[in-house]
Amino acid sequence: MLKYLFLTVLLTQLIVVNAQDTLSICSFNIQFLGHFKNRENAILAEVVKNHDIVVVQELVAAPLDGNYPDGTPFKKDIESAAFVDEMTKRGFDYWLSKEDTGPTKNHTPTTASEWWIVFYKKNAVLPDTARCYGFVSAPLVNNEVYERVPYAFPFKSVKGKSNFTLVSVHLKPGDSPLEKQIRQKELVELFKWTSTVTESNKDFYVLGDCNIYSATEFTHFKSQNITSLNEVCVSTNTLMYGDPTKGNPYDHVFYHSYSKEDILKGSFEVVDLRKAILDNSKKGQYTVDPYVHDDFRTQFSDHTPVVFKIVTGKDSDL
Repeated sequence: MLKYLFLTVLLTQLIVVNAQDTLSICSFNIQFLGHFKNRENAILAEVVKNHDIVVVQELVAAPLDGNYPDGTPFKKDIESAAFVDEMTKRGFDYWLSKEDTGPTKNHTPTTASEWWIVFYKKNAVLPDTARCYGFVSAPLVNNEVYERVPYAFPFKSVKGKSNFTLVSVHLKPGDSPLEKQIRQKELVELFKWTSTVTESNKDFYVLGDCNIYSATEFTHFKSQNITSLNEVCVSTNTLMYGDPTKGNPYDHVFYHSYSKEDILKGSFEVVDLRKAILDNSKKGQYTVDPYVHDDFRTQFSDHTPVVFKIVTGKDSDL
């Protein structure tokens, strides 16, 4: 009896020491968040409320009053604050970049620039203040590599003693040879940045609106042990609801082989946003058939969310 009691106590101790948890991470490009006045913020927040982390792209105005790093004040935007309020009602805290970035200008509450924001539930993850990355390059306007300089958010799990970094991106759009060339340079330099960070942890997830049209834009990175969770190129733009031939695999989650052990196998999913809206609203509340793109993108978005899960407590590169 004592032998079994000892084994039970030992097993319990091992479970505590090697505590693990599964974190659900969502990336969602919400077109011009903070711009359209008819945005259905409550429904969007309902769609993503069950994730531990929600990384949002295309926030075009600040959701609160503050000051840019140069001391210039900025004012709270009503439309962007409305979405943030709905997310905080559902248990999220948020981490906002210190300023915005854009191709030709910033410090403007317009679609010419974007802020980076991530929502998280502090009972599951916390910002890793020991690793403060932020913008991966400078300057934030007219950057020679990036249209919008990506932002690195380092996190640590509450359970499992894991840490990882989410790098949110919105790469060069367009299908012309020149636009693809610019986008390729953005990816090359960003992957280079993640590989040269001087620390032991190498769990970097590059995620967001990559504006990619086909696998030919990223399969060659496999030689560097970098893979996309959307490797089969499932469409992530909502135009596909009106015409399946207009679907494109814009959104991706790129990871290095270091992180393969941490990703829950088979967990990547492109969310059917239209179905999720109907599932999370009252019957007959929204009409999404027939699909009208201009209505849908302003009320909701022109992209669908993508999600995946990681298992904490398995880091071998800490």
